[in-house]
Amino acid sequence: MLNLKYVLFTFLVILILITGCNENPFDPNSWNTTSKDDFNLKWRVSGSNLEVELKGPSTGWVAVGFGGSYLMHDANIIIGYLSGSSANIRDDFGITSNTHESDSNLQGGQQNVSDKSGSESSGKTEIRFTIPLDSGDLWDVALTDGQSYNIVFICGEDGADNFTSDYRTITNTSITL
Repeated sequence: MLNLKYVLFTFLVILILITGCNENPFDPNSWNTTSKDDFNLKWRVSGSNLEVELKGPSTGWVAVGFGGSYLMHDANIIIGYLSGSSANIRDDFGITSNTHESDSNLQGGQQNVSDKSGSESSGKTEIRFTIPLDSGDLWDVALTDGQSYNIVFICGEDGADNFTSDYRTITNTSITL
C-alpha cells in the first residue's frame, strides 16, 4: 500500500518539474511562446489587450505582423528598433506582401501601441509592447482570444535603426491567442 507522504511528495516533485521556477502553466495570465528562424515571440491576452515580446536576429529593426493574408499583406505590423536606450516602436499596416506603412499615414489610422520598451544584446533586438485586441482602427486586425492567426516575422539589416529600410529576413507561422 502506498504511503500518503510518498504520494504527496511525488505529486509535489512532478508539479515543480512541470511548472519550473518561472511560470505556472495553469495560470491564465502565463505567457505563450513560439519560435521560428531565430525569431522568438511571447504573448498573452490581458483583459482587452495583447502583451507581446518579440526577439529577432538583428541589431536593426524587428517586426511582427498579425493576421495578414500573405506575409505582410493586410497584417497589423508592429515594428521597432533601439536607439541608445530608447525603444522606437510603431503601428504599421501591410500594404503588399513586402511593404508596410505607418497607420498614422493612412486615412483614419492611428498608433495603437502602448507600454513600449526594448533591449539589444548578443546580436538580437527585443521589443516589448501592448496592443488592443480590437482597436477599432481600420488598419488593425481585430484579434480574438482563442482564435488562430497568421504571423509574419521580419527584420532589417544589423544597424538598420529606422522604420523604412529594406528587410533582410521574412518568415511566417501561425499562433493561437
